[in-house]
Amino acid sequence: MSKRVAILTGGGEVPGLNMCLKSLVYRLIDLGFEPIGVRKGWEGLLRYNPKDPTTYGDNFIELTKNMVRPIDRTPGSFLHSSRLDPRHAPEAAVPEFLRQTDGGARDLTGHIVDVVQRLDFRALITIGDDDMLQCAAHLGAQGAPIIAIPKTIHNNIHGTDYTLGFSTGLARGVAFIHELRALAGSREQIVIVETFAAQSGYSTLLMGILGGVDRVIIPEVPYDAERLAHLALQDKRETPANYAVVLICNGAHLEAEQASRYAHLVSAEGSEPSLSSGVVAARLLAHITGEEVFLQPLTYLLRTSAPDGQDLLGAANFAFLAAHLLSEGKFGRMTAFVKDQMWTDVDLSLAIRGTRGVDVATMYDAEGYKPRLSLIWSSASGYG
Repeated sequence: MSKRVAILTGGGEVPGLNMCLKSLVYRLIDLGFEPIGVRKGWEGLLRYNPKDPTTYGDNFIELTKNMVRPIDRTPGSFLHSSRLDPRHAPEAAVPEFLRQTDGGARDLTGHIVDVVQRLDFRALITIGDDDMLQCAAHLGAQGAPIIAIPKTIHNNIHGTDYTLGFSTGLARGVAFIHELRALAGSREQIVIVETFAAQSGYSTLLMGILGGVDRVIIPEVPYDAERLAHLALQDKRETPANYAVVLICNGAHLEAEQASRYAHLVSAEGSEPSLSSGVVAARLLAHITGEEVFLQPLTYLLRTSAPDGQDLLGAANFAFLAAHLLSEGKFGRMTAFVKDQMWTDVDLSLAIRGTRGVDVATMYDAEGYKPRLSLIWSSASGYG
């Protein structure tokens, strides 16, 4: 029976990712397996051409303990990462040997299953976000031997109350908010702090609670810019240092009527990409209040920190769990941390349910754009 195990990472990088990879490689080798790194997530598997052996070295790397020994000290992904989804691969991303003349997006998961079989991989261990794990579950349903590790600072994957990178991203966001609060106070201004792009505002909401911001705007509730401006001015007047902090998730959007009415202010021009939620909010609040508003996107800064203790522990434990599942021959599973069960594993098919959003009724004041304060248990009490 083959001892070769493919490991790949995908989606956004998070603190603790390389620690997880290092721990996994060490554990697999100790158990007698041969870890093979896949470069750039699903792209490495797609770019391998069974008829051209030279493509193997470009897309796979045999991992040793000495090779990964120092990688836990750096952010990013040692194997590199991508957001390519092989279920919907755009023609430009399809390798020449797989292209068809009709063009358009294609489902290339069949090629991945074929590569796994041809290269005699005992399993694919995927360390990824919700999109990657949904694809992994899809591959598992086609017969690929998959074991998954949840990794995202958004903490929005079904089946687990904790995902790798969430703890550090949360703490880093709160620290930046406090630094920007001091700047806003010295300038007596409204500051818009923009977090990462996401469909779920849960982690943004938690940053808002722990960072003590005045207002939080999340994707689950379209906002009224005029009401937000009024509330922010009110917060500014009531604060001794005469400033206000508005936290917005890049993914939040205006109410439809206002999006139309203020289109001249917030529409991208020509070939410009769509404006981020933070840019839109900052432009509108400056226009409506007549005051200077400054914007600070956090985005990638939340991903670059050294992991905190929780994410170091999570990285190691998820790696140990994944190796245990492999040694037991249990595929189609995802490592997880679940309330009342602690470190465990769940059916990977849970990932197909998509991302989880904030339970607005229990955690968010949609009129005042503020969190509802209550006892919080990781993601369990925050999602519907």
